Amino acid sequence: MGATTKKTEATGVDYSTLNVWAKLLGVRSEFYGAGAKKTGRNIHAEFMYFELVDIVPVAEELFAKYGLLLIPSFTETAAVAEVINIHDPGEKITFSIPLQFIAEPGKFRMNEVQGVGAVVTYYRRYLYMIVLDLVESDGIDGQKPSNDGEDTPPPAPKTTRKAPATPKERKEIKAQLTESEGQATELQISGLKTALKKLLELDPEQESLHRRRTYPVGTQPQHPPERPR
Repeated sequence: MGATTKKTEATGVDYSTLNVWAKLLGVRSEFYGAGAKKTGRNIHAEFMYFELVDIVPVAEELFAKYGLLLIPSFTETAAVAEVINIHDPGEKITFSIPLQFIAEPGKFRMNEVQGVGAVVTYYRRYLYMIVLDLVESDGIDGQKPSNDGEDTPPPAPKTTRKAPATPKERKEIKAQLTESEGQATELQISGLKTALKKLLELDPEQESLHRRRTYPVGTQPQHPPERPR
């Protein structure tokens, strides 16, 4: 009470005459100017946020200055914060957040007591943020998209049309086709067909070369054979 009276005398404002809404408005307007800094860092979404330790010391000093008391509590379904006017305890503002299960990160292992403490700390931070109307980066927009099997499927890979064979490529393939001497084996014939198919894919205009290499001179059929498939 003495601290509140001292602040009132120094500023010329009698905070005890203000209602709970006017007091909370004053606390909110002074919070950022009181030196609160964000020390938490979200390494995935790349933004800074208020840790509970960043908020409480600054907020409690302002609550004491204006004559307010914040009392957090928990029910089976909600986290609740009551802001009470200590000069008129009948005046209070109530804030609440629905309780939700918080999944434990896979790299951490906590016992039951530690798990309860983590939940309490988490919700206390958000209660203070609501009471003080603190602004942070949007927690939903800042998240990376999850892959739960129902997302839009990735686009099909782009196909690029092959360019016609260059003179150098045609020369290399021709050399491969004419290197062997004597009667070709079954393995050589299979390799020959593969090489011919590659050549036709690179440059369909080489059909005449395909006919000359597949059939000896004077034995070519009257109608050109089908291209290898």
